[in-house]
Amino acid sequence: MVRLPLPKQVAQTIRTRILSGEWEPGDQIPPEEELAHEFGVSRATIREAISELAVEGYLVKRRGIGTFVREPHAISGGLESLISITEWIERHGYEAGTSYLKLFRRPVTEREADRFAAWKIREVAEVHRVRTANGTPVLYCIDVFPAQFAPETEDALEESLFRFFEKRFGQVVIFAQTEIEVALATDDMAAHLNLAAGSPLLRLRQAHYNQHSTLLLWSHDHFVPGKFRFDVIRHRQ
Repeated sequence: MVRLPLPKQVAQTIRTRILSGEWEPGDQIPPEEELAHEFGVSRATIREAISELAVEGYLVKRRGIGTFVREPHAISGGLESLISITEWIERHGYEAGTSYLKLFRRPVTEREADRFAAWKIREVAEVHRVRTANGTPVLYCIDVFPAQFAPETEDALEESLFRFFEKRFGQVVIFAQTEIEVALATDDMAAHLNLAAGSPLLRLRQAHYNQHSTLLLWSHDHFVPGKFRFDVIRHRQ
């Protein structure tokens, strides 16, 4: 398990309290001296943790008054529109980035062979990425697709996967089938998202199909609560 520096450990605990609702938007958090005593660390450590959370948008300092939980500014959108994560982030005025990227090939599983039957594959490429908005981690993505569409180096996947498939292979993602559920952050996910292990994440499991209605990409996107909001328009039948 990754052991974080003390300021990051403190920030992680405060962040968890905010995300769990223990401290709500508008609440004033305890003063530095009180937090230092609670965590058994120096006030300098507390100040560094608070500064990190202020940069991430969780806290706001009000001079002469104290530090407060900031009203969340979530990246939102309707699930009826299929756009890439990169485009989603950029549409809200944030700079989309990638803070972690791992690409590897592996033998296809029996279930995957059935899903990607049209490609008659023996291997898949699996990509793990942490996507950021203005440098703040907002989701952990796991993408699986036929190995024939994998790039030679990881650098090519720092952009939108949709754009990569279209520009490199002429494969255009047209529609997707999506399942929404709650998942718990693994140790690895939590370390990369600056969360406590076991923190709840909103997971979208998505099967993406190309212009020929053939499955091209299978994704598990894990969103940090408070960073994304999904809207759904419902019509009465």
